Amino acid sequence: MKSAVAGKKILITGGTGSIGSEIAKQTLIDGAEKVIIFSRDDIKQFIMRDKLADNRLHTIVGDIRNLSSIERVFNKYDIDIIYHAAAMKHVVMCEEFPIEAARTNILGTQNIIDLAMKYGTPKMITMSTDKAVYPVNVMGATKFIAERITLNANYISKQNQKFSCVRFGNVANSRGSVIPIYIDNLFYKKPIQITNPEVTRFIMEIPDAVKLIIKATENLHGGDIYILKMRAFKLSDLLDVILKRIGPRLKMKKEDILVKETGLVPGEKLHEDLLSDSECTRLYECDNMYVIYNDNDNHSKDQNIKKGNLSRYSSDDVDLISKKQIEEIILKYLDGCLFFNH
Repeated sequence: MKSAVAGKKILITGGTGSIGSEIAKQTLIDGAEKVIIFSRDDIKQFIMRDKLADNRLHTIVGDIRNLSSIERVFNKYDIDIIYHAAAMKHVVMCEEFPIEAARTNILGTQNIIDLAMKYGTPKMITMSTDKAVYPVNVMGATKFIAERITLNANYISKQNQKFSCVRFGNVANSRGSVIPIYIDNLFYKKPIQITNPEVTRFIMEIPDAVKLIIKATENLHGGDIYILKMRAFKLSDLLDVILKRIGPRLKMKKEDILVKETGLVPGEKLHEDLLSDSECTRLYECDNMYVIYNDNDNHSKDQNIKKGNLSRYSSDDVDLISKKQIEEIILKYLDGCLFFNH
C-alpha cells in the first residue's frame, strides 16, 4: 500500500532531534517529495545532511518562537504535512526555566498552527507526552496546552485541514532520556542518580514511535490523539541491569559504580498516565495503538477498530519489559553512540 507520505512535502520542526531525525529518515524511505528540517541546531543539520545524503532533504536554521523565522519556510515551500516535534522536553530544565518552556511549547506551537491555517497545510501532527495527562510539572503543563492548541485548530480552521496529536511515553535512547544519562555517568565515573527505585515509566523505541506517527498520518480525522500500546520499565530494574550486566561488559566492577538515591525531584511522578478519565469514554483501539477521538462518531470511519475498555492507562498497571529486554535496548544505544544518534 502506498505510504501516506509518498509524494508529499513534509516539514519537521525540531527535525534534528531523536524523533525528528527518525521521521526524516523514514519519510524519505517512504517516498516523500521533500523533507524540510527546521531547527536551531546548525551543527546537527550539517551532520544530518552529510549522513543522509539525499537531495530531497532541505535544512533551515530557525526558531519556532520567532514567527517570521518559521514563516520563511511556508513562503518557500507548499507544505503538505507538518510533524511538530520541536519542544523543550526535559522536566528539570523546564522547571528551572518555565517562561522559556512556555515560549517554546505553547507560543511556538501556536505559531506553527497559525501559519498552517494561513497557508492551508492539509495535515499537522503535534508530538506530545504522557506528562501532559494530569500534569504536575511545567513540561507536562505546557505540552497539555500544546495539545489543546493543536486540537482546537480543527474548530477554528476554515479550510479542510486536520490537526491531531500523538502521545509518547519514555522514548528509549532518545537524547536526554534516562538510559543515555546513566550510561554517560557510567563512562565518566559520576554517580548514577536514581530518584526512587519504584518509579515506573512507559517505554517505546524510536522506530516504534515513528511507525505510530506514520500510522496516525494515514488515519487521522482531525482532533484525535494516537497512543502506542506500550509496556513499562521499573527504574530499579534498569539500575540492576547497568550494575550487573552492562558494567561488567565495560570492564567495570559493580562495587566501583557509584549510585546515589535522591528522591523524586520537583514535578516528577512515581508513575505516568497516558489517558485521563474523560478520554476513556472516547477511547478506541486498533492493532497496536489506541485512538482518542474528539467524539464517539468518528470511529465508524475506520476499519478494524473497536471500542476500548480501559478505565486507566498507567505505567504501574501494564506489563513490565524484562531485564533482558532492557539490556538489549542499552546495547543498541552503546552500538550507536554517535553524536547524531544521541
